[in-house]
Amino acid sequence: MKKIFLKSQSGFTLIEGLFAIFITMVIAISVAGMITNFALYTSKDSILTCLIQGASSGIELKRANPNTTSTQIQCDRYTVNVSMSGTPPSVAPPIASGQSACTEITSTATIGSNIKVLKDWVCTLTP
Repeated sequence: MKKIFLKSQSGFTLIEGLFAIFITMVIAISVAGMITNFALYTSKDSILTCLIQGASSGIELKRANPNTTSTQIQCDRYTVNVSMSGTPPSVAPPIASGQSACTEITSTATIGSNIKVLKDWVCTLTP
């Protein structure tokens, strides 16, 4: 009996081609998922940054003008609504009067359903 040896011919077999396409698709889907996650987290980071900036701006505005209760600021492509509560004393109380020269100020920043609250103490130290 004569032995027949199968030689590979130049080019790819159908199985090799399908396997290469499958591997390419798996890699493409993985890369697309990473890009989507990166874009999602970048957007969330941008919103959080704007919320923190808005809330801290609200505290500084309240410190400069105690009668202010709300404001809006533009940050990136967002409009941040900021509301402040708490009223710092207009003049410092006399020493040893038992009254505090400081008041807690709460600043709440919102962008849509995202909310960030910052609290700080504002003091009036000059009589």
